[in-house]
Amino acid sequence: MNYSVRHNDYSISIFIVLCGIGILLFCFIAGCVDDSSSSTNVGNLTNVPANDVIIPVASPSSMTYTSNMQKGGIPSSSLIYEGLVIKDIDGKFDPALAQSWNVSDDAKTWTFHLVQNATWNDGAPFTCADVKFTNDYMKANNLTMGYVLSDVQSIDCPDNNTAVFNLVTPYSAFLDQISRTPGITISPEHIWQNINDPQHYQDSQMIGTGPFIFTQAVPGYYQYTTNENYHGRVPAIPGVVLKMITNPDSQVLALENGEIDVVSGITPAVAQSLSGNSNISVYSINDTGACEVAFNMAQYPANISAFRHAMSHAVDRDTISSIFGTGRPTETTFLLPTLAGNAVNPADVGMYNYNLTEAQKLLAAAGFVKNSDGVLIGPDGNPVTITIPLGSKGDAVNDKIIAVLKNDWAQLGISVSTVYYEDSTQYRKAANANPVFIDSFPVLLHDDADSLGNFAVTPLQETNYYNYNDPEYNSLVAQVKNTTNQAAIQEMAYKMQDLLAKDVPTVPVASTDTLVAYRTDRFTGWDIGPGYHSIMDPRVLENLTPVQSS
Repeated sequence: MNYSVRHNDYSISIFIVLCGIGILLFCFIAGCVDDSSSSTNVGNLTNVPANDVIIPVASPSSMTYTSNMQKGGIPSSSLIYEGLVIKDIDGKFDPALAQSWNVSDDAKTWTFHLVQNATWNDGAPFTCADVKFTNDYMKANNLTMGYVLSDVQSIDCPDNNTAVFNLVTPYSAFLDQISRTPGITISPEHIWQNINDPQHYQDSQMIGTGPFIFTQAVPGYYQYTTNENYHGRVPAIPGVVLKMITNPDSQVLALENGEIDVVSGITPAVAQSLSGNSNISVYSINDTGACEVAFNMAQYPANISAFRHAMSHAVDRDTISSIFGTGRPTETTFLLPTLAGNAVNPADVGMYNYNLTEAQKLLAAAGFVKNSDGVLIGPDGNPVTITIPLGSKGDAVNDKIIAVLKNDWAQLGISVSTVYYEDSTQYRKAANANPVFIDSFPVLLHDDADSLGNFAVTPLQETNYYNYNDPEYNSLVAQVKNTTNQAAIQEMAYKMQDLLAKDVPTVPVASTDTLVAYRTDRFTGWDIGPGYHSIMDPRVLENLTPVQSS
């Protein structure tokens, strides 16, 4: 599994966060849906059932890609397509297209027992052949999402309802790989087997097995109707309408005017302003994103262990957390306690306490000394200057984080500058050429022991974004992949976190929350509890109940 693709590329990190929404904005198709119940006109859409949920989306950019196999959606956030399993809020796995599964003792053979009543939207039955085809076709045609199944050597179908995955090497966390960001969705063989040029094919049919069916689109609007033949829990709502509203303030105004039903990602100030509206309620989806101050250990001075230790005490998590307006400081080495639970080593909590005096002592002991002008001179005899690459201009949060770092690091005698890169490839090169970078990531990549593989060097992952390469650490990652014993995995995860605390390849800073506002006079059930990270999650939409008009 190539963690460097999943986590280490800033542009991929941003894409992963957005791809759950992206799958919903696939392309334009024509048509309309009729419903015997009351209906309304939404913009240019006609005959839309009055109880369709109307959700705003901010960007049309995700409509440009060719197919689900090229840039597929997260299984837990895709309305149309499904994977085999979905990771649950407590770290366990829910059935999707697989109703049960088992793994061999060596974690190399995974057997999935498929649901027997699932059909594609066009009525064709779903079978193991679709699972095998998805794997084989993506790899044969070098399609983007094929990397998710890079650990799979082959898939066997002993019968229509059984899929046996034979892995190249043992992998105890294989369920994570296929279910979480970005995960993998299954595609219909009877559709794709006739597509000879999938690299350029624009899928206009979007035949899936999920709880919703994409039925019509007009400029600025996209509609999905509920799949009444869905093999799982059929939603109580007739469908979903996505309405293009690019400006966040306009989204909030549309919510207040009753034009849409929900807005995700509002600021605390907006949440406060909405508190006086009797028809609007606000809730928080905790721990949806996070950021870190990371080190490129191949670049001076980050290649000096004592420098990294010193700087780990020069990151003011409390102040930076307050910038986000939601969330809290992260005091662990990498995993988040609210998501990773007992996989977090409690001995390594609070290892990087903010203390500039301690940072200065550690720097001095390592040969970094201030001159008479207050400039920090490194062991190489030169002033210590740090250039931090950033992905793009106009990111107010990143700018504020940099402002905090500049102020604190200036007190240590370190000069900090920034360079912006609109092009993701250029940003990646810059991050690999500078000693410090700011990284943002979706927290679902940091919720269990398997996530610690981000720091490993393995035969399948020849480097990582931090250029961290510790033989003991690499060995532990390999051992975790080779065992299914949870107690043993926890023990090894603790050892890996001890090594991260000792070597400090990165300093996690904060986890952030997402505030959601919704119309209480339209639907109940939005806030179904912690762990569901998107209002697009079908399990959230399945939980909605229309409010009956008096």
